[in-house]
Amino acid sequence: MKVLKTLILASIITTFGCSKNENKPIEVVQGPLSYEAVPIRLQPDSNFIEIKGLGIAKDIFEKASIGESTVNLDDQGRLVIINSSLSHPIENLHIQLKNGEVDIPLFKSEKIKYTFHYSGSNTAKEVFLAGSVNGWNNKGNSLVRTDSSWHATFDLVPGRYPYRLWIDGAETLDATNEKTMDNGLGGLNSYFDVGDINAKSPFIITQKVDSGKVYFISEEKINHALVYANNTLIAEINEENTSFSFQLPKTELDRMNIRVYSDNGTLKSNDLLIPTSKGQVIQNTKELSRKDWQHSVMYFMMVDRFVDGDSANNRPTLSDEIMPQANNLGGDLQGIIQKINDGYFEKLGVNTLWISPISKNAEGAWGLWDKGVHSRFSAYHGYWPTALTAVDDRFGSMEAFNQLVNVAHEHNMNVILDYVAHHVHENHPLYQEHPDWSTNLHLPDGRLNTELWDEQRLTTWFDVFLPTWDFSKPEVVDALTDTALYWMNNTELDGFRHDATKHIPVEFWKALTFKMRNVSGKNLFQIGETYGSPELISSYISNDQLNAQFDFNLYDAMVDAFAKSGTGFENLARVMTESLNTYGYHNTMGNITGNQDRARFVSYADGSIDFSEDAKLAGWTRDIENKGEVGYQRMAMLQAFLMTSPGIPCIYYGDEIAMPGGNDPDNRRMMQFDGLSKSQSDLRDIASRLIQLRQNSMALTYGDIKILAATNNYIVFSRTYFNDEAIVVLHKNANSKIAIDLPVGRITQDWKVSGKAIK
Repeated sequence: MKVLKTLILASIITTFGCSKNENKPIEVVQGPLSYEAVPIRLQPDSNFIEIKGLGIAKDIFEKASIGESTVNLDDQGRLVIINSSLSHPIENLHIQLKNGEVDIPLFKSEKIKYTFHYSGSNTAKEVFLAGSVNGWNNKGNSLVRTDSSWHATFDLVPGRYPYRLWIDGAETLDATNEKTMDNGLGGLNSYFDVGDINAKSPFIITQKVDSGKVYFISEEKINHALVYANNTLIAEINEENTSFSFQLPKTELDRMNIRVYSDNGTLKSNDLLIPTSKGQVIQNTKELSRKDWQHSVMYFMMVDRFVDGDSANNRPTLSDEIMPQANNLGGDLQGIIQKINDGYFEKLGVNTLWISPISKNAEGAWGLWDKGVHSRFSAYHGYWPTALTAVDDRFGSMEAFNQLVNVAHEHNMNVILDYVAHHVHENHPLYQEHPDWSTNLHLPDGRLNTELWDEQRLTTWFDVFLPTWDFSKPEVVDALTDTALYWMNNTELDGFRHDATKHIPVEFWKALTFKMRNVSGKNLFQIGETYGSPELISSYISNDQLNAQFDFNLYDAMVDAFAKSGTGFENLARVMTESLNTYGYHNTMGNITGNQDRARFVSYADGSIDFSEDAKLAGWTRDIENKGEVGYQRMAMLQAFLMTSPGIPCIYYGDEIAMPGGNDPDNRRMMQFDGLSKSQSDLRDIASRLIQLRQNSMALTYGDIKILAATNNYIVFSRTYFNDEAIVVLHKNANSKIAIDLPVGRITQDWKVSGKAIK
């Protein structure tokens, strides 16, 4: 059996000198907020923060401050914060209430003015820029013509920005810019850099816990640090040094997170996250629970395509227009229950199950694929609802779903339900009763408003029979948030995966989160689906919206690095750093092996599908199977990266055995459990061992992360949590020698190596 030589782990004990900082212990109790507040990222100018969205009623608010400066509350119940008033990259917002106090970190905006110029056409009538600056909206930024060039000005954080130009309606590279990068689709994008993308930020590392104190160090001097216990600021360090400590607070809380943020006056550092129980630092993963989301490993299955546990509810659509792969195949809730009881998920090691939508869906044949192959579709996938508070009988019943949740909890697993709020099927009674509650199917210029993902992001229909709700109407927001409450109030599910997040305005997500906490009295985990720039993705992650989203930009970089022979790891390191800086070094973003909207990773990796071809057409027109060992080996490297990186690893069903396939519906084949080849079984064993490795290492769940090297052949990064450390090495050339500088404070003896080489 070929195993992986990409992982090197160490468990080491060291001693360190004491910090000069002495902090008296304080007592921390459960505060007035029901959740742990995340940092508020400010915009460059004025910022208006609704206290209602923070879970604070106006009648209990007393005052707010940043340092010695008062923060005013306007007549709309908003805290008014001027970005330029912050003296450090990180500051604390203190809110005094009648029933307690709240402290929330503030991140000063890093955006700078950048003016883009294009001077390649004197005859064009209009030029648009479409790229990561505007979600690839080809109507998003019209360039202004001057005597010598076209230009537009943006507020952007330092980083790399790919783009293309639309000149009089024709898409093209920027002929005046020699900087290009792979677009992941077999072509190129132009790009520009903003600021110093190689600027070295401060980096802090946990050292030790001794006599009720936590010690941490910095690779270079910092002069400011804030330490939080849940929503209480327990220490503010204003000392230029490289070694620091703070006193652990007194508390009887079963779970309390310690968070550390620091800066050097110009740039902020990475953050530290330290879970505690009753005031003691947790240093063994056996003390963690399924509710510690950094400890989660997720598994996504499409209900209809997993296991047929009850043949009595099988009801494929009878239509000659639907090819078999686009029809119901019989998978159901009972099948998932069987696999939980069989121990499949426990053996694999996952502890969070994400299941596709189970609400009642449309009957009959809908949609059309007509590119050499003609087929309509049944609603087997669950994304065409005709009722939002009833289980589709082809999947089972509400009783079956509640049984699934209960059985999962008995096996120490979370259940996340896929929830569709953006649209319904035209046969949904609510739409039939209120057709005016939808956006317009036709645009003012007469075009169909379908699949205009970026140009009409908040109004576009996914198909002509799938009306998009008009969330500018309060009655629509109220009705749709109530349907989500139904699932909260009638089941014990642990969270939602929200479909098409970016196509719904933020006001809806704020209303839903408010109702969840204040009406249902729950605090479920919410993770969204957004394709777009890090800024767009992060705009839906906040104290009053979602906890996380899936990081598709990181996935694209992973596919580019691991599935292609000629691509190195430099871009993966860049995108990984961008994600960490945007979402935090201890984020709960979903990091996927694949999903239902992409061709299978292994089929790209083994060359069965070319990146330049139409992967959906490939799935319809030819039989795509595994081709040789290289696909399995590259999938193993992808899994190793996921299981050792921050965020929540998410396995798309079948990727643990490298199921092949083009784009949908070919990537949604029935799950294979029996008759596995040796390569499939070996890969599943590797996946299981990698998951177990993660689940048994505090470094791989709560450790800081530092990229040590990224070249054409390898990427190396470290993860450290006190005396638990991992060095991760992923390389494409097993015979190459790798020399790296270890992070400050690390030693090099007593390393335990886990893994062997793959070729």
